[in-house]
Amino acid sequence: MKEELVRVEHGCFQNEDCAYRFEISVSRGECIGIYVDDHLTSGTAYLDIFKGCSHMKGGKAFSCGRRVGGQTLERWILQNSMIVDKYRFESRELTVWDFVVALGKPVGRDQRRNVEQRLRSPEAAVMMRQMELHLSMDLGLAEVSLLDYYRLCVFRAWLWKSELLVLDRLTEVLRQRDLEKLMQCVRLLLEHGTAVLLFDLDETFMCRYSDRIDVIKNRKTCYRLYPEEYGERLYEILGWKCRNSGIKQAGQYNGTSVVLRVSDLEFPGMPPLNFQICGGEIAFLRDENYSAAVRLRNCFLDGQRWLDGTFCLDGTVYTHGELAKLIGTEIGIQIERPDRSNGVLFDNLTALDNLSTCLLPKAGKWIATRRVTENILDEASRWFARENLQKPLRTWPLPQRLRFSYYKWYLLNPKLLICFFPFAGQETAHHEMIIDMLVTCAARGMAIWVISSGIDAICEKTENQEFLRRLRYLN
Repeated sequence: MKEELVRVEHGCFQNEDCAYRFEISVSRGECIGIYVDDHLTSGTAYLDIFKGCSHMKGGKAFSCGRRVGGQTLERWILQNSMIVDKYRFESRELTVWDFVVALGKPVGRDQRRNVEQRLRSPEAAVMMRQMELHLSMDLGLAEVSLLDYYRLCVFRAWLWKSELLVLDRLTEVLRQRDLEKLMQCVRLLLEHGTAVLLFDLDETFMCRYSDRIDVIKNRKTCYRLYPEEYGERLYEILGWKCRNSGIKQAGQYNGTSVVLRVSDLEFPGMPPLNFQICGGEIAFLRDENYSAAVRLRNCFLDGQRWLDGTFCLDGTVYTHGELAKLIGTEIGIQIERPDRSNGVLFDNLTALDNLSTCLLPKAGKWIATRRVTENILDEASRWFARENLQKPLRTWPLPQRLRFSYYKWYLLNPKLLICFFPFAGQETAHHEMIIDMLVTCAARGMAIWVISSGIDAICEKTENQEFLRRLRYLN
């Protein structure tokens, strides 16, 4: 029996004005998967326990087998755990040494000196070799590859002898082969007695690496599953049908009108793109580490040019300099979180003003603005409450704002709609709504270009056969 590190029974945690009920139990050398149905509320609150933002208000807590109070538990967690989330620490000034040592933990001078000595020891050199970390400590952190950055995070947990490592949604960042290499490093950490929590929405990843999966639903720990229950039982709990043996390969859509054709379109650090998308088709370009999305988004939104190749929209070849005239009219851009400050919605305007702003110019000069606005309001009232349409979007709840962002493109009806990571960061409960809106836009004849990491699991869970029929994989 492994030595228990942390246990919370009937725990009631407070995060701002919301209460959550979590059961926590993790032992040395144990890897626990945390699956959340709603990462923006339940999952964030659970993760915030390890950041010191969610506070224990009730229940029994134990640390290393000893009964402790809520404040003592929080203090132990902050001193003995490390969090690795999906957001890379960016710095042009820091070196690998700075990241591993100086940013490890807020401790005293003597402790830091001991860590520096340990980093210079033969034991540390062996561990770095085992983790395939062949890096100079003087190397700039910005020059480290994405995989080596996360390996460094795991090595840092070993160096500081952390009792608990928390990994947050790394499947959304790393390619599958890099993820496997990272988990080899995590296994080394487990062998040294460190416990690991995997926060993720990829159940296949957790089933492969977890000793147990805790399922968080409706702001509380609902189920605790062990390997023998990972199969049909897990899918039953999550409310999905059991996955079949193979990935659904769609692409049966028989659209004939080619809307977008790219030939040898070349960006820095990417192989040339060659494909075409028909009207009414949902074409999926797999991008596991966000590199393609960054380059393409910079091209369409930030004025960066492609190196070579042809971009042909609806039979007309466009240069890069001509793209700016098409964005928002012939080409729609749907980013990951449309409610962000740089998203596709204006939060301070009403929903009706958001629609009118983009639709009135399309109607031409000689129009009766008031009449067209009334027509827009009547049309939009079929989708959203009329009184809400006349309120600022900042007052709208999710997923209504998210749904509205797609509806805007539905009314504007661009020839091409480019969607960057539409499912990333969204609650699982909203995936079906996003799928429905993608199909709705495609049914108007738009060519839909989805750039995202793997969506195979989403395809396997959806009941929307029209989405599967229209979907085609580009790579």
